[in-house]
Amino acid sequence: MNTPPGLCEPLIDVDATAQLIGLHPKTIMRMARDKRIPAFHLGRYWMFRPSLIDTWLTTQLQSTVANPSA
Repeated sequence: MNTPPGLCEPLIDVDATAQLIGLHPKTIMRMARDKRIPAFHLGRYWMFRPSLIDTWLTTQLQSTVANPSA
């Protein structure tokens, strides 16, 4: 997602992140709490930047392909 200079990228919530990745929302919340996924804790809500999730997911996929036994 390309954001014009000077504008903040919209954040997405746990449900949208879960749908984007294909995991259950409780799994996403647990991963955020454990700092296994890039997230922001705003008040009582976990929020996610789609670009960081995309980068994280790409990294996870690349490490899985590089180390299939891991």
